[in-house]
Parts: sequence; structure tokens; C-alpha cells
Amino acid sequence: MNGTAVDDGTQEQGVNIWRYAFDEGADPAGRVPVHAVQGSWPPGPDAAYRPHPRHRRPLTDPVPADAPPPGLPPLGAGRRPAGRALLSWLEDTRGPRLCRVAGSSGSGRTHLLTWLAAACPADHPRPGRRVHALLDVEGLTVRSATTRLADLLGLTAGTPADLLEALQDGTPRTVVVTDLDRAGGPDLPGTPERIAAELLVPLLSVPWLLLVVEAAHGPAADELTAAAPGAAVLDLDQPQWTDPAKYADWCARLTGHQIDPATTHPSPGLAQLAARTPGAVLDPARTPTERATALADTWWAALPDAERGALTALSTADGPLSTELWATLPGAGGEQVVKSAADLLPPPPMADRWRLRPDEVAHRVAADRPPVDHGAMMWEVAGGIPVRDDGGPDLAASDPERLALLLRHASAADPATPMLDELDLLLYAEPATVTAAFQRAEDAGTPATPLAEAWRLAAPDRAALARPADRAAVLHAWLTGRDDASAAHCAELAAARWHTVWNRPAPGPCMTALGIGPRTGSLLVFDGAALHLADPATGELTSSGEPLTERHPRALTATAFGGALLLDASGTLSSLVLDGAVGAPPGTLETLGPCTAVAGHHDALVLGHPDGCTSHTTLSTGLTHRPETPLHDGPVTALGVTDADGGTLVVSGGEDGRVWTWMPGRPPLPAPVDQRPHPVTATALGATPAGLLLAAAWSDGLLRLRRWGERHRGADIRLGAPIHSLAVTPDGLVIAALPEVVLALTLVG
Repeated sequence: MNGTAVDDGTQEQGVNIWRYAFDEGADPAGRVPVHAVQGSWPPGPDAAYRPHPRHRRPLTDPVPADAPPPGLPPLGAGRRPAGRALLSWLEDTRGPRLCRVAGSSGSGRTHLLTWLAAACPADHPRPGRRVHALLDVEGLTVRSATTRLADLLGLTAGTPADLLEALQDGTPRTVVVTDLDRAGGPDLPGTPERIAAELLVPLLSVPWLLLVVEAAHGPAADELTAAAPGAAVLDLDQPQWTDPAKYADWCARLTGHQIDPATTHPSPGLAQLAARTPGAVLDPARTPTERATALADTWWAALPDAERGALTALSTADGPLSTELWATLPGAGGEQVVKSAADLLPPPPMADRWRLRPDEVAHRVAADRPPVDHGAMMWEVAGGIPVRDDGGPDLAASDPERLALLLRHASAADPATPMLDELDLLLYAEPATVTAAFQRAEDAGTPATPLAEAWRLAAPDRAALARPADRAAVLHAWLTGRDDASAAHCAELAAARWHTVWNRPAPGPCMTALGIGPRTGSLLVFDGAALHLADPATGELTSSGEPLTERHPRALTATAFGGALLLDASGTLSSLVLDGAVGAPPGTLETLGPCTAVAGHHDALVLGHPDGCTSHTTLSTGLTHRPETPLHDGPVTALGVTDADGGTLVVSGGEDGRVWTWMPGRPPLPAPVDQRPHPVTATALGATPAGLLLAAAWSDGLLRLRRWGERHRGADIRLGAPIHSLAVTPDGLVIAALPEVVLALTLVG
């Protein structure tokens, strides 16, 4: 392509790496404005080029230019030089897309990045000072980190590939990642570098995405450096990033023993530990890590026996604990001893979530501790679970933190632990621990159970599924057809206003559409391998077409000619043959112009266009109806159509998050029927025995079902994966196509 720069650097060799074509003069290794990106190629040797919808469309800033800038929150321990450096990097339009914050344990990396996120909210008046997600990956796996990051960004994704696909919307974002070196926990070694290689490195290929990552020198940092050798590195062990005078003032205010700030500069964690250590003598000529090791020895030797026992008990937890749970551990000594022991530790980054820090303290305590008997610890922890009247464990009344600790020890003792089959335990425990336990089982070669597969697909590591009942509702959807007894149990616990009728796994990205004309009464299903006809009541296939591979479908519709039309992500509309019938006669599609969404209805096609307009074309007459003004600001992203009120009713969704309905030949409604701050990914409507039913899905994964005229009835559903298409059958089933499955839902009552 003439006049373009193509990003074909080191990152291209990794998994899930996208390639981009830029306007002349753009630096592929730097920050490329969204409007200078001409298009992209998804991963894969046969991937079709996608024109970028925001090329030559500069972004407008939604915040008034005269809005007063918010003040910066305080940044202690003399770290203002480091804070200013990060702010300068954020606003440097010619800077690298990655900044890695390095330094020894206790150097204040997490505190600095938490401050950065607070100082740079997503709605900051200065576009160059916006952080859109702060992701703490301590204890997370690739899957849970991906799910949480997507959730923080208002997207939905269960895999890095899904997240990369969702990020192609051209929205500039800044992501801050903390505690990369603690990802996975002690029983999942190698997780930090896996997250770096499988999630963060692919993110670095997105030209409008900035990453700030906390990672000390090591394998995970090496992965990032190899992908972005020109990245900025802010090493907090270097003295220039800490003001000595301000640091000394901060040290003077620490409670405990008086310290010489010159002996701990520039490490706040070292100073906090020294203030809790009588007789601490440190050599400022040694590195912070060497000083921390020596200080940990002195600190440990000075501890009373009771507090030493409590801290040893804390070291067996393999993760942060509340003081309440810590006090119940074997050898902890009870509540008062634990409170006394907590006073001997540097304060935790999060309130009442204690672990041994800095790392040298954890290493010193572990050196004097016998190996952890995880099996015995499992039973000790289980002893604190409340008991029901029938003598069984009352998991619903138990603390999720205790259940998570129980599962951590059970998984460490046996990666294939039978506790992974205890559905109620998984529902009431902290979700990230469950995901990590399933990852240990997978890494150990344990065959995936239906529950493990359902947990993966449900992606429960999201804020919207904080309640066990919400997790039960989603697991019910994914267990249907895999383990019907467990699915029924989840449905009973959830007591939701919807339930799943059938669930059909698929080998690839799915699309569905209701048949029209000669296909009326059938469901068209594209499952990544072929186009099929299916029974909408059961999902059972009734016939299949020739093999067909399309890895990035955007829309599917039946036509009155007996075939189908498939719109792919590059904007190409193709005619598909089904049992000998074509989707459209030769030459028909060439007259339609560019489109971003399509739906068929009787002898007509409804099209969505890049400029936000919609149109209704009757194929037999060539008559086209187009509303006078665009309904959407930006491209139309989804369409649905049905018969209603003696005419044709169209529903459209757009990149602007709005859902409109309109009828050809009639003026549109004065306002959209729904609107959310996320792009619409699918819409459908249909006449059912209970009335007209409207379904809409947005990029953050929300599926909203509403009966016409019943504003507050229906259901809001989150299935854990992006919804690609929707269909409403005449008997009231809502059929949703997701990346790996097609499933049918229905409202209850």
C-alpha cells in the first residue's frame, strides 16, 4: 500500500499480534493517533485487511476545554520526582507505548501506580492524563487477568484474543498493571511471564493503547523488553526519583524506632521495616535488596516468640489475609497476638489484607518454617466453616476468604482435588482463587470437567458477578447440556428471571439468524466451520452446507431467495449457498454500497451504514427507504427486523450505544428506546405469545431483554463473553451467538 507504514516489528512474531497500516510519517513503534491508522490485519496467515473506521476522523474531546483541572493527590516518601516523570511520559505524544516501573520489593512501585491512577481519572480534562484501568494481577492467571481487564475497560473477553478483538474500536486507553511479579501465587510458577507474553505483549501492538506495568527485573520484565526494546523504564531503586529532603521528612513521621533516612533511601518499605526493628544498622553503600536481606535477619531475631508464631502462620497462607482469618490459623495465637504481630509489619497496600513484605521478610520467615502440610492446613481451615442443622458445612454462611484459603490449600495438596467438583464451594469462594485452582489442575494434566469448562466460559472474575447468585445464574447457562443436574441446582440458587433452554458448543465464532421465505421455521447457524440449518426449539442441526471458514463474522441473515448473506469484519458482504439456493442474485450486492450491519426480512434487506444511517430496500422493486437524518453517531453495528402493527419494525444499535426502533414510511421515535455508554454488538426483536420482545447486547457483555411497553420488566444478563448476534423466535426464545457457543434463553414469568 503506497504511502503507508506497516507495523511489522518484533511483536509480530508473538501470539494474537495484530498488524496495522499507518499514514505516511507515523512511527509504528511509537504512539500513532487513531485517525492516522488506515487499517489492520488480524492474526493469521489468511486474515483479511480491515479498513479502520476512524481513519481521518480525529477524536473529539468530550470534556470542556475550560474545565478546571483536578488537583494532584498527595504523594509521600519524597516520590514527587517519580510522579512527575510518569505524568510527563503520559503526556509525551512521541514517547514509547510502554513504561515499566521497576525496583526492589518495598520500593513503593504499587503505591506509585495507585497514585497515578488516582491522579489521572478516566474523565480528566487533559486527554493526556487519563488512566482507564488499574489492574492488580496478584494471584491472577492469564484468564482471570484478561477477564478483569476487559471488565475494567467496559468490554467483555475471556481470552486475550477476544480482548484484542474488542480493542480494535480505536478508543485510546491507558492501562496500569500492578504486582505482575505476584501473579499466580507460589503454586503457579511462571504465571507472571505467561501474563506478560500472552496478554501484555499483544496489547503492546495496539497503537492507541498505553501500558504502565509494575515488574521488577526478571523473566516477566524480559518478555516485555523483548517486545518493546525502546520502552521507558522507571527504576525506583535509582536515587534520582526520590527527593532526599522530602524522604527524610517522611521518615521522621514514622512511628516506632528512629531511623537514619540516609541508610534506607530511596526505599519506603525498607524505612517502614527499619522503624519496626530495634538496633537496625544498615550500610547505605549496599543495594536496597542487600540492605533488606540484612534488615530482615535483624528484625526476625528481635521478635518475641508469640509474634514470631503468628507471622509464621501468616506465611503459610500463600496470599493476603484479613486479620480475622489470620487469627484463626494454627499457631497464630489468636486475635490479640495477631494484632501485635501486624504492628511489626509495614502497613499493607490494601486495608486489612496482610502478607509478609518486603519479599526478603517473607523469605526469612519461610527459611525457619517447616514445609507446609497443605492437607493438614486444609482440614484446619475447614474447621472454621459454620455447620448447618443437618451437620453439613454451611458454605453460604461462610466467609468467601476462608473458602478461598481452603481451596488454595486443597489445590496445593492435590491439583485434581475433589473440591473442584463441589459446586457450592466454587460459588461461594472468591472467584480468582477458583480460577487459579482450575489452572493448576489443567497444568497438571487433569482432564477438564463440565464444571471446569463452564467456569472458563462463564468468566466469573468480574465485578458484575460479585454475588454468588449472579455467578450461579451464569454457570446455569454454561452447564446446560453439559451437566443438567448442576445446571438445575444453579438455576434454583440464582432464582433469576431467565433460564437457558439449550446450549450448543461450536468450533469457532458463531452467528445465527432466523430463516425467512423458504427457510421460515428454521434457524441458520454459522459455527466457524459451515452454515447449518437447525431446529430453533432444540438447537439440533437438521442440515449442513459446505465447509466455510470465516474467523471474523460480523452479521448473518437469511434471504427470501433461500440462501444467506454473511458480513465480515472487513465490511465485505458475501452471498452464501444453502441447499442449492443463493443468498442474492448476481450483481445485487454490488449496488448496495458500504454497510456495517445487515438483516433480511421478507423481500427486503435492512442495511446499516458507516455514517450512522439505516436503509430498508425492497429487492423486487428496488424501492429504498432511508430516514432523513442518521439515527446513530458513528457506524450502525447491529440490526433486527420483524412484523409489527401492520408494517415492518426495525431495531438498530450503534457504536454510540443507542438502540433505536423505526418503521419504513413513518417518522422515527423522538428518542432511542435504550442507551448505554458502550457500543451495541447485537439487537433483535420479535412478536411472541407474551408480546413484542426486544433484545440488545453491548460491548461490555450486558444482554438486556425487555418486553415492549414493560420498561422495568425483563432481565439484564451477563454471560461472560461477547454476544455476536441475537434472534427472537415466535415462541419467545432468545437465541444468542457467542464466540464458542449458541444458546437459547427465555424469560420466566
